[in-house]
Amino acid sequence: MSYENIPEPAGELGRRSARFHGVLALCLAAAAFVFSPFLLLIPLLGFLPALMAAAGVAVAWAGLRRSDHGTGLALTGLIVSVVVFGLTASVATLWNFLIVDPAVRDYEELHEVIDYIRSLVFGS
Repeated sequence: MSYENIPEPAGELGRRSARFHGVLALCLAAAAFVFSPFLLLIPLLGFLPALMAAAGVAVAWAGLRRSDHGTGLALTGLIVSVVVFGLTASVATLWNFLIVDPAVRDYEELHEVIDYIRSLVFGS
């Protein structure tokens, strides 16, 4: 018996779904939203949630581009990730420029400590 003449069964074979990409994008957006209040307190890590949400946008977009069915969850992940990206990026930017930067700039003792540590590490 030869297997060359057997037709492929009709169904899910050869079709690509975007469900996995949608779930991954929603997980990244949720993680960015949950961790943003904690990471905003650390000046340079405050933008990490925005990067996580941007990764969710990229994952959802890739899922939508490569799939031919099951795009509802990926579209939801894309929309939620874009909204979370906008929120976290704007809040992190405002936090860093309006609160952290003036506080660090006007704190003379902090600059003295930084200079002292720099002299210890790199020498005089």
